[in-house]
Amino acid sequence: MINQLIQQAQPYWKQYVEHEFVQHLAKGTLPKSCFQHYLKQDYIYLFHYTRAFALGIFKARNFAEMDMPRKTLDILCQEIQLHLDYCRQWEISEQEIFQTPESAACISYTRYLLDCGMMGGLPELYAAVTPCALGYAQVARYITENYPKLPSNPYQTWIDAYSAPEYQQAAQETVDFLTALCEPLNDSQLANIQQIFTTAIRMEIGFWQMRLDLA
Repeated sequence: MINQLIQQAQPYWKQYVEHEFVQHLAKGTLPKSCFQHYLKQDYIYLFHYTRAFALGIFKARNFAEMDMPRKTLDILCQEIQLHLDYCRQWEISEQEIFQTPESAACISYTRYLLDCGMMGGLPELYAAVTPCALGYAQVARYITENYPKLPSNPYQTWIDAYSAPEYQQAAQETVDFLTALCEPLNDSQLANIQQIFTTAIRMEIGFWQMRLDLA
């Protein structure tokens, strides 16, 4: 299922995973100000991304379907403090994060995720959120498989976090859940899933580009 979604989303998927922003991360050549901007906008993104999984619990039709978004919600709520700690390492205070205006790209992307969930059910919501979860896993694999690991790379801890087995497994679980949700859908519904999935990828490309445009 996921391979078909990715294939039919080309060339956007390749542009997302191999974006110039990603290549600069891999080589350690991304300007510090771009990465700091990324971290601040990513905090705002994570807030709305967490809301999407809370919506997923509401949209669940039974306790079994509730389990996956509940687990993800728990993880995200715990990890947001880790994100704030990471921001401090990059000389960004909590006050600065909280006062950061949400970018147009972030507004467009996050509200699209929530709109998919509000207007649809769990399949539509997970079609929208899976490109982020899986994409970051594949971005990390793309970097580790195509670029040497540089001890001097200031972004190596970011790369390590998303290439870690724990994150890779979590991304795969999200993919498996989307696959299960799509099994009973008809052709028309699956076409809508594809459209949502592809649009979310386009949003991810715009999110990368927003950060790179600061350079």
